[in-house]
Amino acid sequence: MASPQRPPFRATLRSNQRLVATFLMIPRIEVIELLGSAHFDAVIIDLEHGPIGIADLPALTSAAHGAGLHAVARLRTGDSIEVSSALDCGVDAVMVPHVSSPTDAAAAVRYARFPPEGDRSVNPYVRGLGYDGEDPSSLGLVNQRIGVIGMVEGSAGLDNLPSILQTDGLDAIFIGPVDLSASLGHPGQPEHPEVVARMRSILLSAADHGVATGVYAPTSVAAERWLELGVSLVAVSADVSMLHDAFRSMRLSLHEDREPSARLDTR
Repeated sequence: MASPQRPPFRATLRSNQRLVATFLMIPRIEVIELLGSAHFDAVIIDLEHGPIGIADLPALTSAAHGAGLHAVARLRTGDSIEVSSALDCGVDAVMVPHVSSPTDAAAAVRYARFPPEGDRSVNPYVRGLGYDGEDPSSLGLVNQRIGVIGMVEGSAGLDNLPSILQTDGLDAIFIGPVDLSASLGHPGQPEHPEVVARMRSILLSAADHGVATGVYAPTSVAAERWLELGVSLVAVSADVSMLHDAFRSMRLSLHEDREPSARLDTR
């Protein structure tokens, strides 16, 4: 498969170019290659839900880059080991869940950046540094390339949004409407009018602070709406959901009640 060159993820995100992604829950490189063939821009490798772990990241990230995709890791936690381990595997960005305060946001940035911008531990022999990161100047280049995205999902994050958006070095916030719908009293309804209205308000606030935004969109219609409103990163559906829909559609297209035009002679 061809390997189209992509500009650094962080620069793309901050320049408000549109990135269409989906969540990967099936840890197979074939799924990633299919996303590349379908001209997605990025894949969000989901470590928070499902079977994918840190040990899966090198192969999945390599497959993403080979398919011309940016690789983003949605983490289980925002602790320093989780952040640095994912980045050591070579992903282009980390998506930190449940950022509820400016303290959470600042910690995510600090854990993701090498000194002097942060306190990420340096090991020159990891994939994220090309196995040869002993040149001090390379650390600064990595800092410039890696994206840090904070997921704002609950009521505490909404209450603290203005201060979260002021966090130096935070490249984007990602709105999780599924958790957000629950916090607003509409569990399981990410397209509820109140949820959509609140998301619009968040997007406006982020734009005022010069912070890029990302959202999850359960459908292509929802994805189109957020792209038209200037969202930088739209994650539409997930691999499992899209495969399920395709399988179901194919099965339902087979009308078993039709009379066959000719029967095979099985004698």
